[in-house]
Amino acid sequence: MRLTQSLFFLVAAALALAVGSGYAEDKIGKDAQDPGFNALDKNNDGYISRSEAAGNPTLAKKFKEADKDGDGKLSRTEYLTVMTKQDAKTAKKKVENAIDRNKDKPASSGSTAPAK
Repeated sequence: MRLTQSLFFLVAAALALAVGSGYAEDKIGKDAQDPGFNALDKNNDGYISRSEAAGNPTLAKKFKEADKDGDGKLSRTEYLTVMTKQDAKTAKKKVENAIDRNKDKPASSGSTAPAK
């Protein structure tokens, strides 16, 4: 009985964590200046025009590069392609900066190795 009860709570906790993390927004690599596709698509036509892209300075600079089919507007796929690359660069910079900061920190004076 006790084992069954423990397993139930363990499974319930794991399920709660899994569901919660599914709803959490990933902001690790997200560009702070990117409001997202839906926010940029002001007329809700499913595309981002050059003038709508002005709401994201990075996207506006890369508009021509992102417009793969040359139709003067970005589909969701074109938008996601260019912004995924940007998000990956932002995440990489954050990780590199964190690593650099940790290298500069002095080692702690306490040793975690067991005494012999």
